[in-house]
Amino acid sequence: MVSRVAAALVALWVALVANRAEATPPDTHGLFSRSISLGGAVTADVEDSSANYYNPAGLVRSGELRLTVGYLSVSPYLNINDERSSVERHGAMVVGLVAPATFGNARLAFGLALHLPDQRLARTRSAVVTRPRWEMYDTRPGRIYLATNIAVSPAPWLTIGAGITFQSPSDLTLDIRGDAHATSPDSMSRLEHQFAGDLTSIRYPQAGIQIHPHEKFSFGVAYRGEFELRNRIVALADANIIGIGADPIPLQFSLVSDTTSMFGPQQVSVGAVFDPTSWLHLAFELTWYDYSKHPSLIADQEILLSADPPPGLGITIPDEITSLPPLPLNLHDTFVPRVGIEITAARTEAYTLQTRLGYVYENSPFPAQTGTLNFVDNDKHTITAGVGLQLTDLEPTLPGSLSIDVHAIYSYLPEREHIKDSLVDPVGDYRSDGHLFGVGATLEVAFE
Repeated sequence: MVSRVAAALVALWVALVANRAEATPPDTHGLFSRSISLGGAVTADVEDSSANYYNPAGLVRSGELRLTVGYLSVSPYLNINDERSSVERHGAMVVGLVAPATFGNARLAFGLALHLPDQRLARTRSAVVTRPRWEMYDTRPGRIYLATNIAVSPAPWLTIGAGITFQSPSDLTLDIRGDAHATSPDSMSRLEHQFAGDLTSIRYPQAGIQIHPHEKFSFGVAYRGEFELRNRIVALADANIIGIGADPIPLQFSLVSDTTSMFGPQQVSVGAVFDPTSWLHLAFELTWYDYSKHPSLIADQEILLSADPPPGLGITIPDEITSLPPLPLNLHDTFVPRVGIEITAARTEAYTLQTRLGYVYENSPFPAQTGTLNFVDNDKHTITAGVGLQLTDLEPTLPGSLSIDVHAIYSYLPEREHIKDSLVDPVGDYRSDGHLFGVGATLEVAFE
């Protein structure tokens, strides 16, 4: 009976914690409408606020003060054995800044980008090994993303940039006290709990260069460093078990869980753009992701349980409660190609109208889940589209330009089979597949 109450306390802890925390969005859904609608193939020529993610060297390219605000929404329709998985819609406000400056003969620029989820600031969901989870989409997109960068142009054909991105791990504590009724826990228990959380910050670097030797060509290389978010969860219970005999049975329970909630692999993007005519823009890119260094997502846990039941009840308290040890994920590195096309449909002194298309193929770094683990992921084909309108004849109201960009994305995750090695696996064989639909818009003001 004591073990049943302990299990109830653990379940309570999971229920309280399972709906808090999250992870980085630009790797999953992109940043700002123009770059998203080109499939993210912008490392070689990006110059708006999205350069804070794609390539900080582009911040100094235009020499304009840019203020950007936008919104994006992505709805996942992901299935396990043709049944919808409980993966939430992701929505966020995005804000960006590019501020030019001069230092002697050199041109400088400072940049900032912020991605702010619209549902909650932080979300953590514990990974249950016996429950298939869409690892790349469940908790990854929702965390706050903040990047700050600086760029310099030492020569007219060369720009260089670098900066730091911030992420927030969490330290959570749950303390439970009171009386737990053994036979009528729902109606007779009197338990109080106190929950406390602390978000700290970690930093990882990013850097890039752009080379534009000719007005028709541009090349770029960007690097983003590795980071690991480790969340620590402490659950404590000091309760009395009532309803068994005349005297209450004191129970002490503690659980300390240290887990990797998110891992960002180091990555290198190499891109090139070609403008064969004044109305056609072609972009190509290849990104390497170092997923082979991904740590285990299984929590490292220490569980202690002590109780003093009276003699004669036949209750045995286990000397040790073990948890599943961290298991390797056996991920592999991936190479992701991207292609973008931008067509200038109309250009006058007052406005410029552009249409955009993009394509991305992402091969999954996760192997088929044939063993104990059930971290589900599939290959992904993504098609993007967008329209941009830039208003340029706004003086004297605005000494610059006003740009409105919208985008739409569709991702197809073809069916994948996960055939278990063991015939008595508690989960059994299953299939995974799905789709993602997303839309967004960006408004940018550029001052000359």
